[in-house]
Amino acid sequence: MFFLIFSLLILPSISSHTILKYTIEEKSPIDTIIADLSQELKLQTSGSFRIYELLPMNENLFSINNQTGLLKIQSRIDRDQMCSRQQCSCTLCEIILQLLVDIQGKILSKIIEIKIKDLNDHSPNFDHQSIIPIVYIKENVPLGYRIVLPSASDPDEGSNSIQSYRLHGMNSDDFDIDFSSFDIPYLIVRSSLDRQRQTSYSLTLIASDHGDQSRSDSIQLDIRILNMNDSMPTFLQSVYNIDIREDTVIGTTILNIEAISDKNEKIFYELLTESPFIIDRLTGQIQLSKTLDYEREKSYRLTIKAFEYSLPTYANIFIRVIDINDNPVSMRILVEGNTTLERKDNDKTVLFIPENTSIGTTIAHVILNDLDSFTNGNPYLQLRTSEPPLPLIYKLIYQNTFQNMKLYSLILHQKLDREFKALYNNIQFLAHDSGTPTLHTQLVVLLNVTDINDCIPKLLTNSTIYHVNENNPIGYVIDRLNAYDCDLGDNARVEYRLLNQTNLLIINSQTGEMSLNQSIDFEILKKFQEKHQTTIDLEFLIELRDHGQPSLSNQIKISLRIYDINDHSPEFDQSQSYNWTHSKTILQPGIVLGRISAVDADSGLFGLIHYSIHSFDPCLILNITSLGYVYIPYESSMTTCSSLSYKFEITATDYDSINARSTKQILTINLQSNSLTDEYLPKLLPLSLQRTTIDINTQNHIAFILDITTFNNHTYEPRIYLNHSNLASWWNISSSGELRLISYPLASSYLLLFNLIDDYTQNNSIHKLQIDICNSSLLNSCQLFRSTDNRLVLIYAMSLALSITFICIILFSIIICLCCRKSRQRDEKLASMHHHSFLQYNDDYNNEKIDNASDQYKSSSDSTIRDDDHDSACIVNGHSTSSTASSTDTWSNRKEATIPMYPSTSAYQYDIKLAELLRKNQHPTCIYLNDLPPIPQSSSTDYGFSSLNLSRSSSASTIPNPQPETLIDRSTNMKSFISSHECVV
Repeated sequence: MFFLIFSLLILPSISSHTILKYTIEEKSPIDTIIADLSQELKLQTSGSFRIYELLPMNENLFSINNQTGLLKIQSRIDRDQMCSRQQCSCTLCEIILQLLVDIQGKILSKIIEIKIKDLNDHSPNFDHQSIIPIVYIKENVPLGYRIVLPSASDPDEGSNSIQSYRLHGMNSDDFDIDFSSFDIPYLIVRSSLDRQRQTSYSLTLIASDHGDQSRSDSIQLDIRILNMNDSMPTFLQSVYNIDIREDTVIGTTILNIEAISDKNEKIFYELLTESPFIIDRLTGQIQLSKTLDYEREKSYRLTIKAFEYSLPTYANIFIRVIDINDNPVSMRILVEGNTTLERKDNDKTVLFIPENTSIGTTIAHVILNDLDSFTNGNPYLQLRTSEPPLPLIYKLIYQNTFQNMKLYSLILHQKLDREFKALYNNIQFLAHDSGTPTLHTQLVVLLNVTDINDCIPKLLTNSTIYHVNENNPIGYVIDRLNAYDCDLGDNARVEYRLLNQTNLLIINSQTGEMSLNQSIDFEILKKFQEKHQTTIDLEFLIELRDHGQPSLSNQIKISLRIYDINDHSPEFDQSQSYNWTHSKTILQPGIVLGRISAVDADSGLFGLIHYSIHSFDPCLILNITSLGYVYIPYESSMTTCSSLSYKFEITATDYDSINARSTKQILTINLQSNSLTDEYLPKLLPLSLQRTTIDINTQNHIAFILDITTFNNHTYEPRIYLNHSNLASWWNISSSGELRLISYPLASSYLLLFNLIDDYTQNNSIHKLQIDICNSSLLNSCQLFRSTDNRLVLIYAMSLALSITFICIILFSIIICLCCRKSRQRDEKLASMHHHSFLQYNDDYNNEKIDNASDQYKSSSDSTIRDDDHDSACIVNGHSTSSTASSTDTWSNRKEATIPMYPSTSAYQYDIKLAELLRKNQHPTCIYLNDLPPIPQSSSTDYGFSSLNLSRSSSASTIPNPQPETLIDRSTNMKSFISSHECVV
């Protein structure tokens, strides 16, 4: 198992400013005030005072008033008894207290040292068991001879203890007292002794302290002078100093003392001091007879007597007990503040610490004490745990070397949270001493984090919205609230309370059950709500409060979402007349006869209404929009109607898709044969119409009604308004689509923009309508506008057709051009390849037959021809007669200057190559060469086609020469060797 060990460097001392020091005299009266700690600490507010004695043996010596802080003596204090009991040091007796002051929940800790001042209340005292009754001295001893004398003891301290010995009596100057080593008085011979002069001395040995009132004690010394021939035992060593371990086994010989006789007489030994040792009477062997205990007695002084017959001699043995590490460290825990301590039956100690303890708070003190010597004591503390991290650290705040006592503070250095970790198991307090082998004490401590009311109650739910339909039964249980508090006990017990003043909702304070005390009517609640809103949220504030001290609370908001149900049918407006009368002459297709209105108290789709109409007489068919406008369909005909009264059944239905509710109403239409005075009925225009005409004489009347119910194929709650505020002076449109001309127009045509919105779906769109103004008072004015509209439609249709035809022609032409261009590029590339092959072949042919060409050449001014290749080429002079008359006729009438030709090597070469170039063409055509530019002299081979771009460089590549002007130099005087009256055939 892995252990995490916490260690702290042991401080050698604690600074004095953290310790309150006081001095009192021993045996002071009870209730003597030592200090007023409230004034001493300069406390501004009152606090609660407590003190603890760090060593249990010093308990109940002092008391403190927990309110005033007065420190008093509670018991009689005897410093000398405390020293003998090892309750304090005999050289410096101090009592160590720990002071704890609780100031408004914060603990102030101090160390108090009370020094017990010694009084000279004891006199020196000689131990009568070790008194030497007679001292024998031979007369011939040298000066300075030393004889051990009986010693006295004084339990007082310092100057109040034994400070000197002296002799008193006749001739006491012959002797002196040495008290310089081991607190043992020695008798020293100062003068020569003469038995004939003085055989004995009777002196008084006085032991004195140096207190304010000096105290002393005395014994009588009988000193007898022996003759030098007298026989008397003599110790080889008058004082023995030995060390013995306290764990020495009984019966162990610790020392052999020896005395000699002048006459070799038998010497006997006797131990005069009561102690845990015995001496062999014959051999002088000293053995341990009882168990030693360093903690009880740290040293012994023995007086040994050796004698032959009647003359004894004395020696002193000083035995120092050597401590061994036989005492484990004792450990005590003193709690502070709100920390409590409890010991379990399984030898475990439980520390209960509140979880709100602040970091840095001292929760307890650990007191270590070792009864062994400082070497084997000097304890130190370690903490370790198998479940790190440990929330505690420890700090040494005080130590006392004499008592081997150390005081540690346990300090909280991590924030505690019981909800996160409530128990720290297996915290081991290990107290080690410094002996060899090391002894240790282990204390297993459980750190139990106690609960405080630090958790606010919370509601365990994913949603605080509860759905309720209207018309609920009384007592309907909505839900049961479940609150959680992470504390324990009463700190976690939650109570529910409704903070709203209402009779609708009730809640059980203990169980959190919510129920409705009334039936909800959605239509009553929605008075101030929008028509299409189908839910209403009722908010309630609920308080969650625990029973801790002090209690914590939390307020949560819950919502009851009330849903509307379709519990109302549409209702027709009963204030409206459903018996209409119209002139028969005014009834035309598209005419709106009137408007029906019905309402539904429900909300949303349940409260929106659409209409349908049923005709009882097929002669007159009417239709109705979802806004209630009753109109004559455009496709209907009234030519066969002869009745004067018609009945129709109008049905108003809501939009409930599951359980729609509807109401019926009978509408009567009465027709009169004569026209009614000033009766004007508007037409219903479809929303798709983009242009119409208005008669100026219909000013302030409904010109027409836009059927806005066909927006997006269907609307639930349409609304339309004019988009141009600057036209509002002339035009007015109601939200249902009724358009009016309200003032005299300034233009003959208007373009109106309308914004159409469905309030239920929030869909919207922009619609345009051009309105032309006509005047029915003028002859055929309104009819002309209608015919103009037809002509414009025809012009638009023809223009559109012509535009489409023109675009198709352009596209077809582009396609043909692209195809032709691609074919031409392919032919040019093939021709270039053929030219290159021809020229390469002619170069090879010229190299082989250049010499033969000179012999075969026939000089003639008329013509030149190769006999061996009639199908190759011919060069014909313009003055000769060709065998081909048709060829001669085409160009024989041309008159140009004749250039004389002289046969030369270049002429032969030209003729041969030209013939070879066209040798395979049996019916050559003539090509005029009279416009050839002068050929510059060049070192390269030229075939005579420079002007035709058939040079070697041109045949090698299809890319034209970027600088054609460098090929022909028009400034040269060289003339072509081909006559202008010749042609290449």
